[in-house]
Amino acid sequence: SMLHELYIMIADEMRHLEQYFYEEWKRGRRMVELYELVQHAGNIVPRLFLLISVGSVYVRSKEVSARDILKDLVEMCRGVQHPMRGLFLRNYLLHCARDKLPDVGSDFGDNVADSVDFLMLNFSEMNKLWVRMQHQGPVRDRERREKERLDLRILVGTNLVRLSNLEGVDCDMYKAMVLPRILEQVINCKDQIAQQYLMECIIQVFPDEYHLRTLDEILDGCGQLQSGVDVKAVLIALMNRLALFAKNEPGSIPPDVNMLDIFHSHVTRMAASVDLAGILDLQVALLNFAMGFAPEKLDYVDQILQVCGEQLAASGSPRVDGAAERAVVSLLKTPLISHGNALTIILLEHYAPLINYLPFSSRKEVALLAARMMSKGSAPMTTPEEVDALLSFVQPLVKDVAEDEGEREELDDEDLEAEQSVISCIIHRMANEDTGVLFQMYVVARKHFGQGGGRRIAHTLPPLVFRSLQLALAIKNLERQEQEVAVSSKKLFGFSLETVKGLAGSEPNKALRLYLQGAQAANDCEEDKIAYEFLSQAFILYEDEVSDSKVQMELIPIFIGTLCNLTHLDIEDYDTLITNTTKHAARLLKKPDQCRAIYQCSHLFWNDKIKDADGKPFQDGKKVLDCLQRSLKIADVCMQSGPHVSLFVEILNQYLHYFDAGNDKVTIKYLQGLVDLITEHLANLDASPESLAVKAHYASTLAHMKAKKEGDEAEKFAELNI
Repeated sequence: SMLHELYIMIADEMRHLEQYFYEEWKRGRRMVELYELVQHAGNIVPRLFLLISVGSVYVRSKEVSARDILKDLVEMCRGVQHPMRGLFLRNYLLHCARDKLPDVGSDFGDNVADSVDFLMLNFSEMNKLWVRMQHQGPVRDRERREKERLDLRILVGTNLVRLSNLEGVDCDMYKAMVLPRILEQVINCKDQIAQQYLMECIIQVFPDEYHLRTLDEILDGCGQLQSGVDVKAVLIALMNRLALFAKNEPGSIPPDVNMLDIFHSHVTRMAASVDLAGILDLQVALLNFAMGFAPEKLDYVDQILQVCGEQLAASGSPRVDGAAERAVVSLLKTPLISHGNALTIILLEHYAPLINYLPFSSRKEVALLAARMMSKGSAPMTTPEEVDALLSFVQPLVKDVAEDEGEREELDDEDLEAEQSVISCIIHRMANEDTGVLFQMYVVARKHFGQGGGRRIAHTLPPLVFRSLQLALAIKNLERQEQEVAVSSKKLFGFSLETVKGLAGSEPNKALRLYLQGAQAANDCEEDKIAYEFLSQAFILYEDEVSDSKVQMELIPIFIGTLCNLTHLDIEDYDTLITNTTKHAARLLKKPDQCRAIYQCSHLFWNDKIKDADGKPFQDGKKVLDCLQRSLKIADVCMQSGPHVSLFVEILNQYLHYFDAGNDKVTIKYLQGLVDLITEHLANLDASPESLAVKAHYASTLAHMKAKKEGDEAEKFAELNI
């Protein structure tokens, strides 16, 4: 860095000197005199810096052709053979000549070949000086010399930058005159550092169109480099650049250039000279190139994956790590991201087997990417084989890790839920107009999900149950139209029932709700026996697995709501179920919960949706009254342990509902008795937010009753004294 700073300072001062020479010429001084005069300076390095400065003005004066002056200067610089001084001297020459090179449209001549000759000669001499630095001094200073060389490499590369900037160097000239001479110099120098840098420089500074026309020459040159050169990095850089070019300008690729075959043949030849990680890195670059150059040619992608699979199999290791692991992850991720259709990529013959060479964490990373792409934008799965292929590929997200695999997975609930929500979305990406095929797809999915363990199936089985019930409803509609179906709706209900049973052991609460959902779906299909079976399983699960009183109180209203909405149950079956529900309501641990659950059960005995054989609705006024009276007694017991006036207000509303509905067992005396009882209790109630809420509720109830008494139903409410 200190040398660069010193050089910049000198070059800046020399710029002022060059301006002085230019002004001398403007005043009539002949440049040939100055050009000869500065050559009398005593020391060669100052002499040549002066000569280059004068020569720059000499070219601008046009007294002599630019070609002659530039040729003379580049030859004169041979006088300095000290590597570092020579490099900076020639770089100064290059800097002064940058805008004076003969080129198309230049004021200093249009013969671009003269410029190519000048730059190539300067490049050749600078490269020799640069390489010579490696062999000067003792062996112990080798690392320091290599560092110095790397710091100075840009001085040599600037020659190639100037060549690439010449307008007159077209593709034909580049192929015929420029590249062969550059490669000759690179190969003949036999220096690892120089070859590595200059090959990378060729790739970076010249246009992509030129590389397309000279692929064979560049790749042949790569094959002649020293054994220590990282040819892999050179090829990867070239492939990545051309892949980006093909992606950005797809119409610019010449039809006669088969880049895929050219690269593939050279990469295959290199396989014997690099390790497994190097081979895989080359294949990753080749895959990137193929996806950018011809994304529609998936057979070529599969061919690359096949080669990688063969190399991994030949290595004899069941798992890869380090650089090889990263390369396999890239091999799997690249086509997913580039193509966009995860299912199409996964179905490639040689794609999915590669994931088995990765450790669990990397398999999971790739599987999650595939699952997310499948859940958001890919085409839907339409066959059982596609479902099996996808779920087998994302198995790290679907199946619990076996202890004998030597791998552990520790996930908190939040992370697990995020992963499984992606898998759950995949279930909704199954589609087929043939109901039989769609059913088989669900069967395959359940087989995979069943290996997931309790934590996973809690997320994956519920959406599968809902999709199955939805399919059952669709098939039932076809059956009603007397259309032929491949699988009956009853079979779908049986499949749903078995799926929920698989969930019952680990998630009884969730399974119970699914049973009730299945009963509702079976009722919509007019399958009363199937609905009864779903409800029976729900009650069995409730009795065997649900012991938390809070959960029990949450579930009883759901039972009641489901039973109230079933319209096709047999009267006897319905009576059995509602009696069972009422018993469970009476067994709740907390008395206030018992009170509320029992008065809610009263609605089961006054259900207009259930009708007997004569079409009469199921209305048992006596049992309704029994439920209300029982809840009233429990509320009275609750008052002994604290103020629970709210229970009486709630029960009053229930009595009022049935009185309005025409239940002759509920008379005005019950309403009057409750009104008097509540008024008495409220008078003794201390002020609190809860008491204010109760009073507001009671006031609303009284207002409703007054409106009834003063309205069209005045006669019905006449005896009520409010």
